[in-house]
Amino acid sequence: MSAKYSFGIVDNFPNKKVDTSKLSKEIQESTITTSLDYINSNNIVCDIWFKDTLSSDSSSTLTVIISEHDGEPIPEVKAPTTPDGVPIVRSDSRALKTETYFTMVGDSTSIGDGKLLMWDFSNNDDEFDHPDWIPAGFKAKKIQLQFTCPVYLKDGTIYFFDVPWGCYISMFVSVPANSYYPNPAGTIPSSALGLSGHQMYSYTTYDIPYQSYIRKHHMYQSCPMGDELNAEGAALNPVPIGWKLCGLVVTPESDVTSKGFAGLEMYRCHTILLPGQTLENIHI
Repeated sequence: MSAKYSFGIVDNFPNKKVDTSKLSKEIQESTITTSLDYINSNNIVCDIWFKDTLSSDSSSTLTVIISEHDGEPIPEVKAPTTPDGVPIVRSDSRALKTETYFTMVGDSTSIGDGKLLMWDFSNNDDEFDHPDWIPAGFKAKKIQLQFTCPVYLKDGTIYFFDVPWGCYISMFVSVPANSYYPNPAGTIPSSALGLSGHQMYSYTTYDIPYQSYIRKHHMYQSCPMGDELNAEGAALNPVPIGWKLCGLVVTPESDVTSKGFAGLEMYRCHTILLPGQTLENIHI
């Protein structure tokens, strides 16, 4: 059964105007789960029809959306062109204003001077112990890379040597401790963080996986020419600055010989610092 919610243009909308296309988008991107049917608006009232009655939480969210709606139309997105005005048509997935970047290393105080995506079970470096991640009879190393630009992940290659049966690698994007992160099931609205939109967020006091892109990829013996993992296109959303790319290598406890490294293909806006550039000013 449809349900109508009416709002006065003058009394409820901050700029005393409504753009129905933009308002529809704002509602559909919010936490309201009841389907929007249609919106009618004139100079006096805006009627918003849903396919069912809203819950009390959704009704409150709708009121917030109305109170923040500016009434301006959605900006037209113009197709990119060359400097002389010719439309740019491409078949690849590289984000505009980014370059292709192959690397086995993260960033630190500069670009390309950070942690190397490499492991060696003949030493104690990068040891990681967590009962939810490491099964009984196994041990692990966790290698973490960070980047000073947003990076769009694409392909990768894993090289390994002298690996026993049962060894595997997982790779994922991790949110660092003491950070806010987007979470549809979160309890913190974007407005509480000074952000636009109606997305919900959570706060974490410890590192948590946010997105997995290699899950228990098993390795055995040696692969010096590399095991390629190819994607048809790059990730739609970049890994934010400060978040971590993690490699978790799990192997039997008896393993003291296996080792390996991995290479990543990605797209990023800056691949090197030119003379006079610093990490602080490259994004200005």
